[in-house]
Amino acid sequence: MAEKIFFIGVGNMGGAILKGLLHSKKAPNDILFFEPNDSTAHEFEALGAIRVQGFDDGIRDAKTAFICIKPQIFKMVASPWLSILQKMPPKTFISIMAGVSSETLKTHLGNHEALRVMPNLPLTVGKGAVALATDNVSESTLTLAESIFKNVGVTVRVQESWMDAVTGLSGSGPAYVFEFIDGLIMGGEKMGLTRSVAKELALTTLEGSIELLKCSGKEPSVLTEMVSSPGGTTIAGLKVLEEADFKAVLVRTVEAAAKRSKELG
Repeated sequence: MAEKIFFIGVGNMGGAILKGLLHSKKAPNDILFFEPNDSTAHEFEALGAIRVQGFDDGIRDAKTAFICIKPQIFKMVASPWLSILQKMPPKTFISIMAGVSSETLKTHLGNHEALRVMPNLPLTVGKGAVALATDNVSESTLTLAESIFKNVGVTVRVQESWMDAVTGLSGSGPAYVFEFIDGLIMGGEKMGLTRSVAKELALTTLEGSIELLKCSGKEPSVLTEMVSSPGGTTIAGLKVLEEADFKAVLVRTVEAAAKRSKELG
């Protein structure tokens, strides 16, 4: 008999992981979920997943549970969980909540194993980056998580002390990339391009640059030099970035998000 998996919340992230399981041929009726929003819940019911009415209904029948709720409400929502879990055989919990430490998870989950992970939004299109915090987690649980997340992206193993930094870089990072792309598009528009043409050029440039960086094995700074001719157009543009302290701004951006992640814990 296949083991059931329970999702506590099926928003953007939780829903994407659930769909990844379905794409990997996990039987829909082996996936349980709790979701208070009816319109969201109906989408997953239509896919065959089983909606339950509360935490106790889902965790009773599942061996593994994903915690996919907002970190700000976790302590309130989880306050009755421990008394329920104390009467149950071992369960495995996988938390995607930013900033909620393993110590905090254990407070509400007792002796049940808890794995803290940090995915990012591109997992909704199968291109996610997912960090797994390895501290005090069994190899079997890490392998289980990797087998699930491989359906929606790439996983890396890190120590938990790095998780706030991961959150600031890859967890929040897509928003920084979107802002960067929007700036390029706006620059193209200012110089006379239509938005559609500017967007196509910006996206193709970004995709090609990323692929070149991956395939070349070179450091980004080396490729920057390859694009830059003395006295040329690229140098003129780079000078503006340097005057704006562009890289330092990005460093401070990641730092600010990482600090906020720590505060949430």
